[in-house]
Amino acid sequence: MRITTQMLNASMRKAGLPVNNVSLLNYVNGSNSQSSLLSALKKSGIKVSNQGYEKLKSQAEKLQQAAETMSSEDAFKEARTSGNLQAVYDNVQEMIKNYNGTVKALKNTSSPLNQYYRQMLGEAFNDDSEKLGEIGITKGSDGMLKLDLDKMKESGIDKIEELLGPDGKFSSKLSFLADRIADNAKANASSASSQYNAFGDNYFASASKYDFWG
Repeated sequence: MRITTQMLNASMRKAGLPVNNVSLLNYVNGSNSQSSLLSALKKSGIKVSNQGYEKLKSQAEKLQQAAETMSSEDAFKEARTSGNLQAVYDNVQEMIKNYNGTVKALKNTSSPLNQYYRQMLGEAFNDDSEKLGEIGITKGSDGMLKLDLDKMKESGIDKIEELLGPDGKFSSKLSFLADRIADNAKANASSASSQYNAFGDNYFASASKYDFWG
């Protein structure tokens, strides 16, 4: 199935993700010569280790699980009932830890699609960076998230739930992206062990089985 810009943008809008800031088709069509998927296809002898993709898959799955937990009504309901907010803080720390782990794992691959996903994770934060900063979540120049736990505690449970809970978009965006990243890593782990490189025919064969953006 041919993936068009319109298809990507429609799916991204549905998931609450930004459009037109970063284009997957730009990577595929070679607007960035250094990270062009088509350029990568022409390179010989490129191998991405199966172990690297397995690690990426594991990290992305952990991020998806943490983001889903964070966006659950039950997590905040239980905290309000018990008056103990430690579980909420623990969930935030877990999500940030796995966000950073996923970003690091994406950096360790040379796949243009994975670099695209890394940029999209950054965009997800940038959309709400000012508000997230108000509850102690910031992003460093290396793309990693940082948490000022004292500032988060001062912001109060209502503010945390507003931005990270079921009514916020940040956690749901992370869950959406993490799911796609894990699927892509799984497909590449299979192709990495074949005679093709991780950017070759096996990748496109597996990618054609699903729509990246749902």
